[in-house]
Amino acid sequence: MFRVTIVSPLRATEADLARRQRRYGAHARPDTAVTVVNLDGGPPALETPGDVHASAAAIARQMGSATPADCDAILIDCVFDPAVDELWDATGVPTFGPTRLTLPLAASVARRFSIVARTERLAGQLADLATHYGHGARLASLRTLDLTYEEGKDPARFEAAMCGALRRVATEDGAEAVFLGSTTMAVTEPMREAAGGLPLFMPGLVALRAVEHLRQDGLWPAARIRA
Repeated sequence: MFRVTIVSPLRATEADLARRQRRYGAHARPDTAVTVVNLDGGPPALETPGDVHASAAAIARQMGSATPADCDAILIDCVFDPAVDELWDATGVPTFGPTRLTLPLAASVARRFSIVARTERLAGQLADLATHYGHGARLASLRTLDLTYEEGKDPARFEAAMCGALRRVATEDGAEAVFLGSTTMAVTEPMREAAGGLPLFMPGLVALRAVEHLRQDGLWPAARIRA
């Protein structure tokens, strides 16, 4: 059994934590055991760079004592990839970030891609991360939903905003793929129709599948020597 611990980047409600568990569990391979853990001491939402830094610090505190006996891999459930390298170095457990894994795949099928995020600030932070990872030149546009974290939890409101953003990406921006700017964004059929056939990359699920394939295909990283 391949054991993957998925770490929430914030203090999630019980309902939100259960939703994350259901979603990842439904997409995991039968021989993958997924456990989503909450983040004690983390921020209630990720809206600013300060929130991301606070999340990274809380993740490092909470998960820094993990060992390979606890799990085979750690996936941070956040598109900003907080504390990924720090945690891997501290624990010896291979630790992955959704954006670092997903962007090369998006770039492999699209000469230009767009990012859709909840707010302008979050979209800008993701654009900076894409540039940091070497994919900034492929960025066609940034589109936002103009929703708060709580507003984004309303399925009807989220779907309407997302459909509007995806239509603009498909008809105005020259993008060939879309990177969805949150691991919690779920895709519905109306959203796919609004995107006009453009690939919609859901980074959390893409990352889980990529990690599973690395393990299955014998491409698992060698142990790191702790500093």
